[in-house]
Amino acid sequence: MRMNRRTLLASATALSGVAALAACGSSSGDSGGGEGSSGADAGGADEASGAGSAPSDLPEGWTWVEGTDVPSTTASPALPVTVTDGTGSEVTIEDLSRTIVGGEDVADMLAAMGLADLIYAAPTNSVAQAALDAPEQFEFSQQTGVEGLLSVDGTCFLGNNVKRHGDVAEQFRSAGLSAAVVDDQQAVADKIRAVGEYIGDPAAAEELATAVEEQLTAAAETAGDAAQELRVLVITSSGAGGANAVVGTGTAAADILDAVGAVNCGVEAGLRGYSVDYSDEGLLDLAPDVIITGTGDMEEWGGYEGFLAAFPTLAQTPAGQASNFVLMPSEQIKVSGSGVGAGALALASALADIAA
Repeated sequence: MRMNRRTLLASATALSGVAALAACGSSSGDSGGGEGSSGADAGGADEASGAGSAPSDLPEGWTWVEGTDVPSTTASPALPVTVTDGTGSEVTIEDLSRTIVGGEDVADMLAAMGLADLIYAAPTNSVAQAALDAPEQFEFSQQTGVEGLLSVDGTCFLGNNVKRHGDVAEQFRSAGLSAAVVDDQQAVADKIRAVGEYIGDPAAAEELATAVEEQLTAAAETAGDAAQELRVLVITSSGAGGANAVVGTGTAAADILDAVGAVNCGVEAGLRGYSVDYSDEGLLDLAPDVIITGTGDMEEWGGYEGFLAAFPTLAQTPAGQASNFVLMPSEQIKVSGSGVGAGALALASALADIAA
């Protein structure tokens, strides 16, 4: 873990002034083959030491948190395989050679198991490198629909959201293609195990999932009791339709905050996934002590002023008044994949420091 905290130059009064100038308002709404085998290259939970440096454009007063020793393994898909997916459907996966991933977390998991070459298409708003490197990019919406995804000419569809991708997967299967959906409300380790079942190498997935779980356990020990006093809000620029959102259940952030024992404001508010069902006044009422976002989000907002314009009331919260803002690599706070455990370890130390 590397933590780099810059000196706060702007006072709480100045921050509130900037927020007052920002636009006010609120948001609402919501092929592989062969025998299965694996070879581990998974970093141990006690090996999380820092590497890399804070971004040059890190806002003054913010804390940079980056985990290292992200685990990986090597999988050998054994197909065909018949499994029950997250929608409860019995599905048969026959060909992964041109896999369309419904979410970047699935791409991350495949890459962490040495299968990046199977990722053929991924969403355009991804931050995970494995998704960004996909030969084809797509924007899935009500306008593009399933027809647009089918035209990508993949051999398999692996979705990451039961509500959003259940019907999509069914239409892929009706077209004679393999398709399965991961239950998005599972813990990240169980999502990894599900993908392992879909590729026909559960042993490799178990190895990866166990490594992530061990890191999450170590994060809980690192955070200690102090983190339980903290109320943490995680926000993103990529909710439904690309809108600003508060992060709730079934996400990487939910797994991380559950591990370190902090109060997750989004989960407490009953929000699911990347939810746009919030108001600026509601964020004030949540009274977070710490606010976290990812590098991809900050880039999307165009920096600190854009961040404040997106969430104009956050500077008035306890976190804003104390400048308890945390920036993390998006692959560790947003992507529900192999980096979650490493991110949790890093954040645990940062929260312990903030709580001290």
